[in-house]
Amino acid sequence: MSPPPPLCSIKVHVAGNNPDMREIGKGIGETKSRVEKLVGIPLLMKVSEGRGRSSLCRGSIIAVFPAVFTVKLESGEIRTFSYSDVHTRGIMFLKDDGNV
Repeated sequence: MSPPPPLCSIKVHVAGNNPDMREIGKGIGETKSRVEKLVGIPLLMKVSEGRGRSSLCRGSIIAVFPAVFTVKLESGEIRTFSYSDVHTRGIMFLKDDGNV
């Protein structure tokens, strides 16, 4: 006798090389250490504001804490972000060539 057919089949969806997703194998701890290396350096940041909207901000990281980091923008505004925002690419640090 042959074995009975399976009751259900499982399909696996392969996402492929999606640049919008975080890097596989990189943990939140590694993201935190990468952010800590940027303290005091002038940065250009792309901040996702949801629904496909984003804004560019210039500033520098002024403080790091266990769960969040603080950025002082050129306008003088102080904003706080979590490391998971960076990890999931809600915030991206871009090369600042001074043209924005």
